[in-house]
Amino acid sequence: MTHPDVNGTAVEDGADSGPIDTAQAEETVIPSSAVPGPTLGQREQLIRYTTQRTQFLNECKDQYGRRFKLGLLPGIDFFVITDPGDVRAIFTAPRTSLHCGNSNGALEKYFGSTGIAFLDEGEHLARRKSLTRSFKGAAFNRIVTAVEEITTDSVAGWPRDEVVDMHPLVHRWAMNVIREVVYGKVVPSCWPELLDALMDMVELNRYPTAMLQIDRWSSAKKRLMKKRPSTGLKAFWGDRRRVDGLIAKSIAERLEVGEFGDDMLSVLFGVTRADGSQLSVMDLRDEIMTMFVAGTVTTVSAVCWSIEHFSRDPERLARLRDEIAAGETDEYLTAAVHEVLRLHPPLPNNLARQVVTPIVVGGVRYEPGQLLVPSAELMNNDPERYPEPEKFLPERFIGVQPGQYTWIPFGGGHTRCMGDRIAIHEIKTMVRELVTGFDFERGETDPAKPVPRGPVVVPQGGPRIALRPRAAMAAAN
Repeated sequence: MTHPDVNGTAVEDGADSGPIDTAQAEETVIPSSAVPGPTLGQREQLIRYTTQRTQFLNECKDQYGRRFKLGLLPGIDFFVITDPGDVRAIFTAPRTSLHCGNSNGALEKYFGSTGIAFLDEGEHLARRKSLTRSFKGAAFNRIVTAVEEITTDSVAGWPRDEVVDMHPLVHRWAMNVIREVVYGKVVPSCWPELLDALMDMVELNRYPTAMLQIDRWSSAKKRLMKKRPSTGLKAFWGDRRRVDGLIAKSIAERLEVGEFGDDMLSVLFGVTRADGSQLSVMDLRDEIMTMFVAGTVTTVSAVCWSIEHFSRDPERLARLRDEIAAGETDEYLTAAVHEVLRLHPPLPNNLARQVVTPIVVGGVRYEPGQLLVPSAELMNNDPERYPEPEKFLPERFIGVQPGQYTWIPFGGGHTRCMGDRIAIHEIKTMVRELVTGFDFERGETDPAKPVPRGPVVVPQGGPRIALRPRAAMAAAN
């Protein structure tokens, strides 16, 4: 999940201090055509990016520096940005200079195309201001309380003493948390069916087609691809129709019940467009689906990576348990979550910004149509800022707040995730519940490899863990 830009993060190494005019900060301005990049052909670059992304990007950074150009798609210049000053300039650029809406095309199959993820400039600002009420103040306090109960209830139903894939269990829990964000205390009568349908729908993320813009295909291509079992599309389109029908039912039911509050659906009922018209059922559906997908897959990734690391690091697991048992602070738990999000940013590359009007960033003039992509993966694993970046070291964040432009798992600027505070609380609550209640028995001895699952990166296999109740273990000993 993701939160408004007012996050209170500390300044780090001067990179986050005050506005900077990058055009004046540099003695000369070079054209974007002068930015170096690999000379491989488009097809070769795309293959390496999709099959060896981390290695490929690190090789490019080592060879070409903190900014480099990729040619992943015909006719589109794709600039990977890793300099904190450049990232700050991008995050604080005028809304009229850089757009993000076009960058979400691969998620249109889930989100639709009318929600906040596809809006820019004034429309985006207005929608974001309206939705913020669903994440702050009384709404935030309500959600925090609900997360505790949802987490306890969810884990109580998980298998014990059996090696299982943790990912679907964690994902189902996260869906229930987002139910609280979207519907609040008025849970739809069809929620059990809707939850099952949502879980079936996101199974598409297991297939490579999850990141293709399938809704923009021709009818003939859709029919052809639907027949291929390796695409997962036949089930997906059926699941999506089922989800759409159940969401429409939940909207109608809320209007009939008439209980409105600070939950997201209530807030959306009050949103009007510039012409004074209210949002349609399809508009409501698109915003709700944005939450159920974007608000879960990233949090689930972080929880699964937390389980992966603590299950094979008894020293740090013991330190965390000691802190929780003392009950005086959650400093180490918070640091551990920050470290997980540094080491495994759920979205390795931040939301691409498409240049609308020429803009100078870090002494480079970028032209309309080009894409600027701050790389969370490269920035969060920069050895100059994070020594031994490949290691899980929560200690590096003890007494240190992550830098606003050097630690960017939630993005930044006016598109920064609105629910990041909720996400951090979710992750901490689930990790606390698991490490205090269970010992972890790994299904595989080797560390889990990172693998793509739709728009995020998760541990291969879930990870596969058996939960051994600690009370039973103590009694046996």
